[in-house]
Amino acid sequence: MRKKGVLLFLGILLLAPIVYSQSFSVDVGIINDTITFDQDAKFKLTISNNLAIDQLFRIKTFEYPMWDIRTDPLYNPITLFVPAAKSKDIQILVDPLGITTLGVYDVSVNVKSETQKEAINVPVRVNIVSPSAGKYVPTVILSIMMDPKIDPTRPIPIKIKLDNQNPLEYKELTVKLDSSLIKDVVKAKLNKKEKKIIELTKEIDPKTEPKEDTLVVSVLSGDSVIDTKVERIEVIEHKELTKEETSTKTFLKNTKNLKYTNVGNTKYAGNVQIESSFYTRLFTSSRPKGTFIKEGKDYYLSWDVDVPIGESIKIEITENYRPLLFIVLLLIIVGALYVSYRSPLILRKTATNIETKEGGVSELKVVLTIINRSRSTLKDIEIVDRIPKIIDLEKGLSIGTLHPSKVLKHEKYGTMVKWVIEELGPDDERVISYKIRSHLSILGEFTLKAAAAKFRFRGQEVITHSNSLGVSP
Repeated sequence: MRKKGVLLFLGILLLAPIVYSQSFSVDVGIINDTITFDQDAKFKLTISNNLAIDQLFRIKTFEYPMWDIRTDPLYNPITLFVPAAKSKDIQILVDPLGITTLGVYDVSVNVKSETQKEAINVPVRVNIVSPSAGKYVPTVILSIMMDPKIDPTRPIPIKIKLDNQNPLEYKELTVKLDSSLIKDVVKAKLNKKEKKIIELTKEIDPKTEPKEDTLVVSVLSGDSVIDTKVERIEVIEHKELTKEETSTKTFLKNTKNLKYTNVGNTKYAGNVQIESSFYTRLFTSSRPKGTFIKEGKDYYLSWDVDVPIGESIKIEITENYRPLLFIVLLLIIVGALYVSYRSPLILRKTATNIETKEGGVSELKVVLTIINRSRSTLKDIEIVDRIPKIIDLEKGLSIGTLHPSKVLKHEKYGTMVKWVIEELGPDDERVISYKIRSHLSILGEFTLKAAAAKFRFRGQEVITHSNSLGVSP
């Protein structure tokens, strides 16, 4: 038994912590850590001054009134002067003032440099036993291994490590997990000096809003608490929208119904978008109305949404190509009507061989081009052109391929020239030309009025005009 006690003491000694800071370090030595309720645990603190200046240290605990620390002889406050680059020891007594349950406790001792205003907390472990139980009391060290950041939509893996410090066998230990989110009780058997890991997977309401919580895990033997650990956990924000889509297709029309549901644990305020294109946007409408955006080379239809937890929004998108069909049909009808009602005769007026004198136009040749663009033969086409008063028709010259049938002069309106084409077949073309000469050189631009052609087509009289002709030097 004595040999086992020595080994246990050496094991605890090896686990004694050495805590470092920038300006000093603290080494904890165990003198007596196993006590009864009416006894004091005793530890030796070795404080090493890492600086080239003297330092004054103050030692206390913040766990009063459950625990208290003091020295023998009594010093209040507890201070220790350590010269530059030196180490000094001090013995402290740890008194379980308010502890009423047997077990292993970690007591935090605060060591502060009054010189550098720097402090560290040193843990000392105290084993409180029953006076009749001897050295081997229930000592199971509990550890919690889990991610403190919890996504409520995913399973939560938790590992609880039990480390039996003494050669005691536990046929049944109770491990309790308690928080506002996670509650469970697990039974476990633990052999002598055995280390065991209990693996759990917990789930919480996926709509749990982001918040902080405290998970308390205790291991009990019967009604006695052997060890307790506390883990601060936090439910993190999870934003997620799910999409359901249905489509209805009819003739040249496609309607999509989208339903977005907030399955996260916080209000979703953001953007949703679907792919589109430059061309389909011309025929796309939505309810509520979306905005077309371009990202790089891609186009999207976008909405800014605000969806509370567990609620949904609906979006209806319609691609309607029927108006395009109506436009095409209308163009076809208009084109057909235009072809049906347009003049079958094309009459074009041009000027060539323009001669100038003293900076103005003095003579030119007028060309009338007549084209039958219909599939019918046109007969008895009367063509009339008017020549301004200040311009004379040249006489004694050949006037194109067709001589005028009538030339009339009017003092006010000038000269009227008339030609008659007896017959003009489909796609046939006839050219009439004549020369005109002005009395005086015409400076600047002047206009020759449009010529007219009159004929009958499909039982109706049709009159077709040519373009007017602007002439300049």
